[in-house]
Amino acid sequence: MSHTPEYERLLAELNSGELPIIAQKILNMLLQAPKGITRKGLIRAVFGEEPGNNLSNDTRDRKIRKAIEHLRDLGFPIVSTSGKAGYRLDTDPQNIEGMIREWESRIVHLQHRVDAARHYRDAFLRIFPHK
Repeated sequence: MSHTPEYERLLAELNSGELPIIAQKILNMLLQAPKGITRKGLIRAVFGEEPGNNLSNDTRDRKIRKAIEHLRDLGFPIVSTSGKAGYRLDTDPQNIEGMIREWESRIVHLQHRVDAARHYRDAFLRIFPHK
């Protein structure tokens, strides 16, 4: 899949050494905020800047989310839910189980999309054989 030039630039910045620095700052903030911290709060803490109202086009927010993904891939139990904005470091097994169930649900839905796309591709190729 192709990325926009802005997203490619963001990934290059993260890969040039910025990712572990951001991840460490996030982890420190999560340790200090046991009840959690919002995405806007993390932008303030990590970048020392005030976020705008619209986070969808904010590269700092994207970096925060990539760093949280990185920390989760390392096994840190960073919990978030679709119903509540923000993140928290959580060692409660029930809360972690809730996060796991939510991710598993997403896997199931994504697998349905993959299966549907394969079905479409196979039907298309039967009708219009590729030469």
